[in-house]
Amino acid sequence: MPTLVLVRHAQAAYSYPDHARSLTQAGLDQAARLGGVLAREIGSFDVAVCSDARRAQQTFEQINQRVQIGDSWYDRGVYNADEEDILTLARTFVGDSALIVGHEPTISGAGYVLARENDRGEVAQGVPTATAVILTFDGSWENLTPSSCALRVLLTPLTR
Repeated sequence: MPTLVLVRHAQAAYSYPDHARSLTQAGLDQAARLGGVLAREIGSFDVAVCSDARRAQQTFEQINQRVQIGDSWYDRGVYNADEEDILTLARTFVGDSALIVGHEPTISGAGYVLARENDRGEVAQGVPTATAVILTFDGSWENLTPSSCALRVLLTPLTR
């Protein structure tokens, strides 16, 4: 059963330009804790794609120190993505597990679109920083469709 994990980057400092914003110390700690939880919950990822924004890269680096990841890359498209872009990207994946590290409102929006109707409530109002939305589905990546996923776990800074 394929697993897609959508992560909102950890807490970032407010600065300009937006693309260059770095994580705060609290954000680095959040990302490290999230990496530990993902190591226990998922174990490894066959593929990972991360926004090329600095705060997303730093979040990914903390996760990558704790979780085995096969193929990975930074992608400017994730920085500018909408929900449909995330679905299109996910449909290209191979393997059993994939990670996307990005931004709000796209992470919760993609989770909402992919989740079955009865699971959507947890992401309907958005997700806080350093949150992982873990979705599972039957079938192949190329056939991933809206409303096809079970929302297995929603990890937030408050639950760690």
